[in-house]
Amino acid sequence: MDDDPAVSGGEGNGLAAAPGPTRPRPDAAGPRRGRGFQRAGALIAPHTRTAAARRGYAEARLKALWPEIAGPELAAATRPVKLTPRRGPAGGLLTIAVLGAKGPQVQMLLPLLLERLGAALGPGVVGRVQITQPAPGFAEPPAPFAPPAPPPDLGPLHASLSSIGDPELRSALETLAANVLSKRL
Repeated sequence: MDDDPAVSGGEGNGLAAAPGPTRPRPDAAGPRRGRGFQRAGALIAPHTRTAAARRGYAEARLKALWPEIAGPELAAATRPVKLTPRRGPAGGLLTIAVLGAKGPQVQMLLPLLLERLGAALGPGVVGRVQITQPAPGFAEPPAPFAPPAPPPDLGPLHASLSSIGDPELRSALETLAANVLSKRL
């Protein structure tokens, strides 16, 4: 028998060793893990990114984060109306509505606003900003949140409720009385 490992296949397995370098693995969808498997997230990330952009998740995130992005003073006078996705390297077009005579002030703050938008939404999501003035009374922002009213005084009822021995029943009746008095039923 021939004792050359290259001819006999190495350690007696009957296979010849592969000559030359091994075939390179394609890394198009991300780094491979053990045994050549890829993470499922790496395979679907490009598809979910385009689907999310088509369905307007960037616009929803923009509207949710607008007070933090624009700052309290600017957010009180402006609101995002529409985010048109980018077509090419220029980035998307953000249309914001500006109330009253704040337009020139917002125009001067556009570079700062674009910088904040890039930091919050990612680079290239917003490349240009269009300022519009809404018609009076049309699509006004929602009313500010009003804090809940203080709980009503249960003084006169407290004496009659204190005679109830069961603490759970007494607590339930106090809650019912408070709701009836504050008309929250």
